[in-house]
Amino acid sequence: MIPRETDPGIDEARLIQEVRAGRTEAFEYFVRRYQRRITRIAFRLLRDVGEADCAAQESFLRAYQNLSEFREGSTFETWLTRICINWCKDRLKRRRLVFYFHQAPAEQEDEAGPREVVAHPDPSPERRAISREIRERLRSAMDHLSPRQRSVFVLKHFEELSIPEISELTGLDSGTIKSHLFRAAHKIRERLGDFRQKKA
Repeated sequence: MIPRETDPGIDEARLIQEVRAGRTEAFEYFVRRYQRRITRIAFRLLRDVGEADCAAQESFLRAYQNLSEFREGSTFETWLTRICINWCKDRLKRRRLVFYFHQAPAEQEDEAGPREVVAHPDPSPERRAISREIRERLRSAMDHLSPRQRSVFVLKHFEELSIPEISELTGLDSGTIKSHLFRAAHKIRERLGDFRQKKA
């Protein structure tokens, strides 16, 4: 029986060993457990629903095909996320695109930005309008970030990862990550400056 992704105390390392040993159906657990998060990350990088789905499928396929390379001591989620990010970067290079973060689909609106941008639980029309304008200005400001600045900004503020986690996913050292985050925040503050002054 394949464990449910909500089952407590699941030993993922044991499941990986079972898949390696030939019980391939056990890999379904990882697909159910992480598909939503991987698809969300891919969408934020590629800004295309169809390509995000393709990226997620390709990421799971590559993880399955290269499961022998998975090193115990790290988490499967981190390893899979790194595969997804690298696939998306390769895709963007082939298409000669930069990372775009425009308006998300309606069903993902609650995940459109950092938590401090989320609307009040019972917002007034004015509060909703302000929150919407903040999100729009944030997306516009992010268009002016470099691809690397944008990627670490998304991982830090959208995915709420720590500096060590971002380092593990991107291969960048902590000092470089902090530098990119500082520059990204500075650029965004500049772009949001007139709005903040207007609302002050």
